Amino acid sequence: MEELRSTPSRGGEISVAWEGLAASCASPVRRLGGFLLVGFALFAASTTAVILYYNLFGERSFAGQGVAVPHAAFYATMALSAAVAAGGYLVWLLRSLRSYAAFSRILSGRGLDPRRPTRDGLSAYSDEQLLALRTRYERALPGPAKERLARTFGFHEDDSFSLGPLSARPGTFEMGVLRMEWEARLILRSGEPLPEISWWTEGRHRLLPRKPTELRRLLFALRYTTESVRELKRRYGYRVERWHKTVPEGRLWDAIRDHEEARRIQAALNSRRISG
Repeated sequence: MEELRSTPSRGGEISVAWEGLAASCASPVRRLGGFLLVGFALFAASTTAVILYYNLFGERSFAGQGVAVPHAAFYATMALSAAVAAGGYLVWLLRSLRSYAAFSRILSGRGLDPRRPTRDGLSAYSDEQLLALRTRYERALPGPAKERLARTFGFHEDDSFSLGPLSARPGTFEMGVLRMEWEARLILRSGEPLPEISWWTEGRHRLLPRKPTELRRLLFALRYTTESVRELKRRYGYRVERWHKTVPEGRLWDAIRDHEEARRIQAALNSRRISG
């Protein structure tokens, strides 16, 4: 919150608010799994400690014989582990919902709809995130998830986006044309209600705008360049050195560009992991 108050520009404030809202929506299922794992680890450690304690300090009926651990001790460690897992999850859940509500109020105070970030267009989204989302739409099977992407962002099968090779890159004229197409689609369908991106939906699908840090741009770019290279290999063969024979002449340069860019991004991310 302090970071939000100290940001000088309104655009920066809104970007931080969207980031905070999205960060409040970690997957509840994954979090539950994490806390259950913590509870299980605590149960295993506690049970081992109880067994060792009774074998070291418990009374033996006969010399050299092991000590029977009371059932109540196992039940106590089980209850403690379950309480830690459930309590930790509930604390996280309450903090997450409170943070989500706080950032929602900030965005609402700026005249924005925290549950419908594309109500007024796509300006809150970076080019990289939009391309990553459009790639997800391209790969999604027909169903509610694909329709949600289409209705939320204006994606459709007949827009000028394509993979293998990529038809647009961030910051280019082609990307600007794509934005115009998608926003025009949103305007044409403005009579239909936009789907809400709730706390639960964001935790499962990650659709809210994210602050375009350098690392996040790389991660988004890796998604769509990797998918483009996969499509190129599916169409023109897995041996890149033979693409000059299989890729149409007008697409060869773009195909090589996508392949090299995917390798460069992966190398940059690997370098960050090593240095980090």
